[in-house]
Amino acid sequence: MTSRVKLIATLALGVIIGAWGIPILKAQSTAHPAYLVAEVHVTDPAGFQDYLKALPATTAPFHVKTLARGLPDVREGAAPDGQVVILAFDSLQEANHWYESPEYQKIIPLRQKSATSRVYFVDGVAP
Repeated sequence: MTSRVKLIATLALGVIIGAWGIPILKAQSTAHPAYLVAEVHVTDPAGFQDYLKALPATTAPFHVKTLARGLPDVREGAAPDGQVVILAFDSLQEANHWYESPEYQKIIPLRQKSATSRVYFVDGVAP
């Protein structure tokens, strides 16, 4: 094979690999995390334990990470009535899929019977 043919074959292979890889890189760069923030005031500790026992099975398929859990150290404004929990999801779509999943929907009443809470999602920024 001549040098010229090798060069053309190498360039063609590079173009093919680049065309295949660019969409993957773009998809990775546009994805950004989402966070669930929950303010939870437990009113029935025994009942809330049932919720906590069932929760990991609902989050495991979504690769959820617990980032924070505890009483906040408030500097300004009114403190939440209870603890704050922050969970990280790969995307807002994943967060919504988890929340709407039949598995999580089944245990929401356990939380609602044993605690008052405010739960919301926050769209993260790309790293």
